[in-house]
Amino acid sequence: MASAQSALSQQEPSWAASIGALSGAASVEGGAVVLGAERQVYRIGAAGQVQWQAPLGDIGRAFPLVRPDGSLLVAAYDDRLYALSAAGQPLWNTRLDGDIFASPALLPDGSAVVATAGGSLYRIGASGEVLWRQPLGAPSYSSPAVGQGGQIYLGSQTGKVFAFDQAGNALWTFQAGRSVFSSPALDAAGNLYFGSADRHLYSLTPQGQLRWKQALTGFVNASPIVTAREQVVVGSFGGELNAYRLDGTPAWSYPAGAAITVAATELWNGDLLVGDLSGVLHRVSAAGQAVSRQDLGERMDTPVTVADDGTWLLVVDGQLRAYAGGWPQAAGPWSSFRNTPQGWGRTLTETEQTALLIRRRQTAASLEAVQAMPPTPAPADPVPAPVLPELAGRPDLPAPSGTGIGQPRLIGGRVHLPLPALAAAYGLELRPLTGQPEQPAQAELVQGEQRWSVPAVLVGGVPYASIGDLGRQTGARIITSAQGLQVEWAGQTQFWPLDWVDLYANPLPRPF
Repeated sequence: MASAQSALSQQEPSWAASIGALSGAASVEGGAVVLGAERQVYRIGAAGQVQWQAPLGDIGRAFPLVRPDGSLLVAAYDDRLYALSAAGQPLWNTRLDGDIFASPALLPDGSAVVATAGGSLYRIGASGEVLWRQPLGAPSYSSPAVGQGGQIYLGSQTGKVFAFDQAGNALWTFQAGRSVFSSPALDAAGNLYFGSADRHLYSLTPQGQLRWKQALTGFVNASPIVTAREQVVVGSFGGELNAYRLDGTPAWSYPAGAAITVAATELWNGDLLVGDLSGVLHRVSAAGQAVSRQDLGERMDTPVTVADDGTWLLVVDGQLRAYAGGWPQAAGPWSSFRNTPQGWGRTLTETEQTALLIRRRQTAASLEAVQAMPPTPAPADPVPAPVLPELAGRPDLPAPSGTGIGQPRLIGGRVHLPLPALAAAYGLELRPLTGQPEQPAQAELVQGEQRWSVPAVLVGGVPYASIGDLGRQTGARIITSAQGLQVEWAGQTQFWPLDWVDLYANPLPRPF
């Protein structure tokens, strides 16, 4: 398996499937789904084999959508939205009022919204029924984006950007200078970002008010992304990849040298992958510096899909190519074209975001360990594990919401709480015990007649315990959310706010 750094610095992919693929590849467990040129949709396995194929009424270009149960939504040029089971069996198809070029977006209840070249936006129920239709007045090739509150945003060929609620009621419209082919991206506050053929990148509030716009050197058909490092990144026909801070100030500009018509994809380590129409795949650092440039031979007009297992999927020259062993996608507000490798096109719920962070962190852990591994030292005599210092009763211990040693930290791939801050928050006495060499120590927490003995590690002079070990203690319960940890202990509850992305980006080294 290739390393994270070399996964696309080698010419040979892990596997390639020659199926005349036209659409972008959606990630499924252990493989991918892609639309082919012969009116077929294909399920490709982890070794590149065709597991099944199913016919459509026409070819399609929209990014397939993989629903949480593994079933698929696939759009085609025969005006129909198709639903297939995870095994490729037809479930239903619904005819709309025009070709479907734009990818559908998934709502949390299982329904989907999809725009047509006939100039309409539809909401389709989980079983294929039309829940409502709203006319747009012009064709739309802009894939809808769905916000946290269910608001639906998309552009049209007249340059209008529309907002609707889940019931189909119009909320507002905004007029750009020319057509909006670009699909909106959303940040954590719900602000919109999209490009226009008028050579500008726009940002709007969730209420449709202009926040800012920035002029670019060419048409902006590409969809922007919003990265974990709070930058908006977008390419243009001017041959540049540009990044802006969320307030609209320029961050950097990278010269690709050829038109970019697709969204970039942000990797866990902050690098960006994007192809151009000359067939070059660019890997760009979070600071806008070239990491690598690979000439793959054919125009790249579909985005790179980065699966949660670290497989990178590219459609090049009629082939679906896979490169294994890379970084997974970052966990930014909108780190890829449809936000998830499964193509959902919506802001995630707190539960979904937490699960995503855990899954991708597991993939990234081994790569981070390799990069952080120091040179092998000369053999030395074993050093006994240190005795945890007596910390009970210290007046300077921080509260759970404080900084420094009061923060949860990532140690050895697991989230840990600092025991001094835990003891201070719940009125506990911390009685450390000596551990054995090469083993975690045992720390004792005491409250009256109650005693809890938990495994602990000492990092920088501070003892920590994993939330898994703490949650198994009698009278303890830990609930994770996108905002942090709710820790119940002996009848008391404290909330420990944290930034999950920052947590995983800045792990502490294990002490042994």
